[in-house]
Amino acid sequence: MQLLNKYNVKAGSVIESVIAMTIIAICLSMALIIYSRVLDSDHSIAHYQARQKVKELFWETKSEKQFIDEDYDFESFTVVKKVEKLENNAGYKVVFTIRVQSKKETYQYIVRE
Repeated sequence: MQLLNKYNVKAGSVIESVIAMTIIAICLSMALIIYSRVLDSDHSIAHYQARQKVKELFWETKSEKQFIDEDYDFESFTVVKKVEKLENNAGYKVVFTIRVQSKKETYQYIVRE
């Protein structure tokens, strides 16, 4: 018992330890929540690749002024480009449709002349 009486622990250090453990617990729980949401994402990598490819194809269409309908087949997804002329020759409406597995998504862009 005398051994315990020799060591005086200040109350401040105990409170600091509790606060530090609380901060660590909060950080760990946030990290686990973020990790689980990333794993439970409903989009596959192919979906994100298809979205990026649509952006690339749009900029290519816009810069090269190739306003024609086209189909693109890639390893894990397909992209269909449809072009419509706007009224009064104001420009073009470019519609990209991506198909990844059974999911289908459409992106529309307007290109002014």
